[in-house]
Amino acid sequence: MNRIAFIASLTKGYDTVLDIGSDHGFVLKHALDNNYIKHGIASDINEGPLSHAKKNLAGYPVRFYLSAGFKSIHDDFDLAIITGMGPHLIIDILKDTKKHVGKTYILGANDKLEVLRSWLSNNGFNIIDEAIIYDDFYYVFMKVEKGTMVLSESDCYLGPKLKFKIDALPYYQHKLKHYQMLKSKANGEKLNTIVRILSYFQDFLDS
Repeated sequence: MNRIAFIASLTKGYDTVLDIGSDHGFVLKHALDNNYIKHGIASDINEGPLSHAKKNLAGYPVRFYLSAGFKSIHDDFDLAIITGMGPHLIIDILKDTKKHVGKTYILGANDKLEVLRSWLSNNGFNIIDEAIIYDDFYYVFMKVEKGTMVLSESDCYLGPKLKFKIDALPYYQHKLKHYQMLKSKANGEKLNTIVRILSYFQDFLDS
């Protein structure tokens, strides 16, 4: 299963799904083609990608908005997808969710997941699930809702849900090798902390 199909599979059980930064609209198309959802809302900050989405989703029950995050979205939705971005951009988008009560969000940051997880825990969000897929690159997705959670430092790096999933082990092994290599080239407190956390996790799984 590739990344697009995997993200679409995470929409199962929801009625109306909003895809922020929908690009060409492939996630919504796959979700609708497979009857995962009933309606879609495609938004993008740029006219070009949104025009491509309109072509790819012509005839589908999808509404389209030129919008920066949630700013121009006034339609109701059950689930919002915010993926393929850096953690800081995702955080900026989530700051506009105060009026959205009882919604679920699928988040997929390109890097620095610990930054996103730490912000979520300090700003009234709860990670209810995490999932991972390898598609030429490891992609981690979080399903979150408004709520309360307390994350330890290791939770921010490992993921409070992901660390219990055996299919994430190759990802952690990959990250450990990566940070060990960086540590050999530069001695930094943050790198030492990351390697310590990942090494402990690896030892725990091997025991």
